[in-house]
Amino acid sequence: MLHTLRLTIPNVFLLTGDKAILIDAGGPKDVPRILAFLQTHRIDALSLILLTHGHWDHAGGAAELKKATGAPIAIHRADADLVRQGTSGPLKPINLIGRLILTLVDRPYPAFEPDLLIDEERDLREFGVPARMLLTPGHTPGSISVLTDDREMVVGDLLMGGWLGGWLFPRRPGLHYQADDVHQVHASIAKVLAAAPRFIHVGHGGPLDPGRVTSRFGGKWEVGNPK
Repeated sequence: MLHTLRLTIPNVFLLTGDKAILIDAGGPKDVPRILAFLQTHRIDALSLILLTHGHWDHAGGAAELKKATGAPIAIHRADADLVRQGTSGPLKPINLIGRLILTLVDRPYPAFEPDLLIDEERDLREFGVPARMLLTPGHTPGSISVLTDDREMVVGDLLMGGWLGGWLFPRRPGLHYQADDVHQVHASIAKVLAAAPRFIHVGHGGPLDPGRVTSRFGGKWEVGNPK
């Protein structure tokens, strides 16, 4: 089962089965709320902290959460240097809002060495949850998504809901303000839609109706072949 915690800026997700994994770790100041969230759901142990990418609002709390829970941290190899340095790296705005908020979102965070480097798509049953991990680069080179067996999909910042970080019109599909490669973003959106999720859960705002995402983005791009 997928549970959502909406923090001040990002969303984080708890996926439960025989065990539990945390998807994303918020920023450093979010750790107390995340730990309280785990207690609310009676989670005594995590089998994994899985990061969708290496930006501060998704990875910034990981080091402290590992210390508190003992759970290993996994991230794609392409984003590993970001967490080793505790930086979001060079952010690439895709629009005016992205440029205006650049100084607000480019924050350092406690660096750490990840325990597991992801190189390929993999089943997450080895961590006790009925889901699989997909490679969906574009927002960052190492961005990943998670698709549960009941077809709930968490996509990190591949997409965003609404405006102002998802606080206005949170279910309106849109692109995040920054992207490493916009062509890859659209190819990854097509890949997500091809997996036929029931709902698309995003790092800011949401959840999104796949039909609305298809209406806005699905007809313009094909997997690996931007038109």
